[in-house]
Amino acid sequence: MNIIQIVGYKNSGKTTLASHLIETFTTKGIRVASLKHHGHGGEPTGISNTDSEQHRASGAFVSGVTGEHILQLANQGRWELSQILPFYQRLGAKVLVVEGFKSENYPKIVLLKNKNDQHLLKSLTNILAVMTWFPMDHPSLPTFLKGEEKKLCHWISETIFQNK
Repeated sequence: MNIIQIVGYKNSGKTTLASHLIETFTTKGIRVASLKHHGHGGEPTGISNTDSEQHRASGAFVSGVTGEHILQLANQGRWELSQILPFYQRLGAKVLVVEGFKSENYPKIVLLKNKNDQHLLKSLTNILAVMTWFPMDHPSLPTFLKGEEKKLCHWISETIFQNK
């Protein structure tokens, strides 16, 4: 399974780019999955006040609910990416688009909304390319401007996944 991370701060365009990537690979007949990290503190909307949450609170190490094409899982501890990846692989994903999980070491596209965000380029690992909201040249990373999502998706498709 090929993994590509999209990282950046809130409202930098991560979900928009993820949607473009998913559409790009899906139209090529590739089985694509996605995973979003809820990094804003608290639990994602939809967990609290549910029967599955009551099961989890009662002691189930993992509880789930499914309906209308949705599967939602909750567990007692914190979900680590290493615990989630085998689940996606088991489902047959060929490409997994991961939004967030900045500290993980998978191939990343870094989104920079402000010039102040450029410090991410020094603190993150395994950066493939950068997408910015402002003109910027980077000596060793392909750089794309916001609005060039299709161009970036084509580059990823041709450069990264074509070689595998």
